[in-house]
Amino acid sequence: MHLIAYNLTRAIMQEASLTGHVPLARVSFKGTLDTMRQFSHVLAAIPTRQRHKRRALYRSMLTSIARDLVPERPGRREPRCLKRRPKAYPFLTKPRRQMRDTPKSSRRKCKTPSP
Repeated sequence: MHLIAYNLTRAIMQEASLTGHVPLARVSFKGTLDTMRQFSHVLAAIPTRQRHKRRALYRSMLTSIARDLVPERPGRREPRCLKRRPKAYPFLTKPRRQMRDTPKSSRRKCKTPSP
């Protein structure tokens, strides 16, 4: 059901972008949802035999959606990669109190200076 509602919202967004001659990437999804929710009450109140009023109200909804644009945000693409590698610490295999008491062995060997 959610997928149907999502696809309906996206279809109305595309129709609004074509009607209003605005790029589809700039039409707000959340704004479209809010506008559809507000107009749905009024559209439901108009009888089905008054098609011209319903169509005019639908066109008004599309122009309202086309006016609610997301501002241009250049450089908003972020790379998908890990920032840091995992640390090489040992796992906590005993209760915390026992782990505090035991001396830790270092993975790195200390180099002693040669005489």
